[in-house]
Amino acid sequence: MKIVSGAALKRALNTVGVEQRNQSASSGPTRIQQAELRKNRQATENMVSAALQKAGLDLREYKALQDKRSTLMNRVVADQRAQALRRAAHRHTAFRASWAAQANALRSLAAGNGFFPHPSFSLDTPLLIWGIPNTPIYDDAAVPFGSWAKFKFSASSSQGEQKQRVGFYFLWTNPYNGTALIDAATSFSADGFIKANAPWSLGSNYSQIWALALFNIWLSWPTSEVSSSSDFSQLGTASAFSSFLLGGDTNGTPISAGLSLSPTTPMAVPPGGVVFFEVAMDLHYEIDGGDIEADFQSGNFQIACPVVVLWLLNTPGFIFPYPVSTGGEVNR
Repeated sequence: MKIVSGAALKRALNTVGVEQRNQSASSGPTRIQQAELRKNRQATENMVSAALQKAGLDLREYKALQDKRSTLMNRVVADQRAQALRRAAHRHTAFRASWAAQANALRSLAAGNGFFPHPSFSLDTPLLIWGIPNTPIYDDAAVPFGSWAKFKFSASSSQGEQKQRVGFYFLWTNPYNGTALIDAATSFSADGFIKANAPWSLGSNYSQIWALALFNIWLSWPTSEVSSSSDFSQLGTASAFSSFLLGGDTNGTPISAGLSLSPTTPMAVPPGGVVFFEVAMDLHYEIDGGDIEADFQSGNFQIACPVVVLWLLNTPGFIFPYPVSTGGEVNR
């Protein structure tokens, strides 16, 4: 049976996260440039403040008005989040009841489409549930046909576009003596809330966050390179922009999705070859003087992946005479 080191897999995934973060950082300003930009911004705001006060504008009164506006906007977003929590509570039971049906539907797709009468495999329990780069997971469960995870993430600064990810990781080993041409599909659900905030100031502020569902397939081992096959779906975005005249800005978007993902490119797996599957919530964000939050932790907020199903598109030969795992085993 294929034994996979949980520690080694975590190290590989953390390396993927760090390399992606470094790639994002290289596209934005350096730390020195950021410090210069902040210094210039502060000098500009001081100049604008002095000019406005000299012109007779009561900045304290104007700031009080903007604070009141921000309070009202935050109240609206809080109401949206409360509604999303109530909906998630109702959807939670329905999703759990439908997971087995989703798994059966994916297996039927693999075995009963009439065009490829070849074996199929159901990977119903992930080897690992993990967050990169170092995204904290509040709680999770790796269970047959019902794995889930809860997490919350917030940030108030970024250097270019940044990414955070929480994923379910599965393993399959080709047990045949010939190359297996495989296709795969998975089911993914998410309930949560994302928020972008841009507080009022004498200048302008900006923040934005995107939430995507991601399905990656790696041959051999997870790397930061583009996976051999992938699929994704955008679940929602929230953005906020503020300026001196427009005032502060806060916006939230509920995430409530249940979908299937399937890469369009089949994969050739050599005899005894290992394939890793990643089913994940992928967060992209960018901040300039604001903050963002992604909540998939409160109440019944969570992400879930009940199963990955793969099927053969060819007849690769006979099965090896020695046992080779179709699910793998993690040495944690």
